[in-house]
Amino acid sequence: MGQFRRTWIYLLLCGILVACVPSRSGPDIKATQRAARSQATLMAGALPTVTWTPTPVQTATPTSIPMATTPTIVQVATPLTAATLDSTPVETPLVSFTPTPGQPTPRPLPSSTASPTRPRLPTATLAPTSPPTASPTMAPTASPSPPPTPTSTPTPMPVTATPDTRGKIAFASNRHGNFEIYLMNSDGSGTVRLTNHPADDTRPAWSPDGTRIAFESNRDGDYQIYVMNADGSGLLRLTEGPSNNVSPAWSPDGRRIAFASDRDGNWEIYVMNADGSGATNLTQHPADDYGPSWSPDGARIVFDSSRDDPDPGNCRPYCAYEVYVMNADGSGLRNLTNHPAQDQNPAWSPGGDRIAFASGRDDNWELYMMNADGSGVTRLTHHPAADDQPTWSPNGRRLVFISSRDGNLEIYVMDVSSGAVTRLTQNTADEWDPAWSPQ
Repeated sequence: MGQFRRTWIYLLLCGILVACVPSRSGPDIKATQRAARSQATLMAGALPTVTWTPTPVQTATPTSIPMATTPTIVQVATPLTAATLDSTPVETPLVSFTPTPGQPTPRPLPSSTASPTRPRLPTATLAPTSPPTASPTMAPTASPSPPPTPTSTPTPMPVTATPDTRGKIAFASNRHGNFEIYLMNSDGSGTVRLTNHPADDTRPAWSPDGTRIAFESNRDGDYQIYVMNADGSGLLRLTEGPSNNVSPAWSPDGRRIAFASDRDGNWEIYVMNADGSGATNLTQHPADDYGPSWSPDGARIVFDSSRDDPDPGNCRPYCAYEVYVMNADGSGLRNLTNHPAQDQNPAWSPGGDRIAFASGRDDNWELYMMNADGSGVTRLTHHPAADDQPTWSPNGRRLVFISSRDGNLEIYVMDVSSGAVTRLTQNTADEWDPAWSPQ
């Protein structure tokens, strides 16, 4: 009996020992772990993460001897998010620009329904630019517009420009999502932001003393003309809707502002007092007149017009524009360019003897210069990209302009005598409407 009890206890202990030792014929748990880790390393990144969760070995009982179980490999899918792909936010420009040789596509000018990122400058296939079709519901008025009451619109200004603006260049850019007015030194340094509004602010124009900047904005629906101090403070609205009023240009004495408006059914050149009162239509023609620029003595205004197009009332957006000049009261109208190609954006030199402009006469937009009477036309730029919007430096030796020669619209400066060109802005966004401050 004692021998039988010892034998039974011996067999029971052997059974427990066998249950506690993994079977040699079962899987190698250590090897399985190493394989899982190697697979997880190879699959790291975009593939799911691999984790290993073994099943614990059960404790044997006197009635059964279980074998070690096979470990289980569980795949856990890791969701792909923007944070896992790239933790650095990327700002995507709102304006897509793909330059190719040829003529630029039409540039729609401001309208109440225009997209905030409208491509209103030369782009790919260089066809002439043109103003938008005016609303047919606007009734022409023979008398000048009633003087609007300037109303102050406070605008938060995160950055204040340097008070000394001599030699500065104001411009419009969509580098922060929509078009705002910026200021930089004439070498491209020291850029500061003057406006901060979700609408578009474009076409800055300096007062003769360099203390104020007029510009166009659709912040109140239609495009209207506003004025602010050179540091962005003191914002005032000068014009009223429901029409569009754009492209301001100060007279040399600072008392008047010329501009373009569609208030009489089509784009015309108007002049008003610097406070927005006394607006008067100077052109009064069914064609489109746009982009005024004063002569230095204030006696004449140069602008572009579609009045020589074979069908001026229905040619948009491919009107044949020419550069015209008239007296400051609208009399003495004369065609200066008289060319079958499109000529636009004239700018009078500080000396009054020359006028710079952009033209598509050589199969793409280039900058040209002519005498104030239209003679002596000279081509200034020679590049397969589009060059437009020339503006003179205060001493008349350089021109600042926009170009697509580096892939998007940037601001450049050119020495008129040598033709040397320097890029001023370095941005993936588009830069428009450069305006050099007076000295």
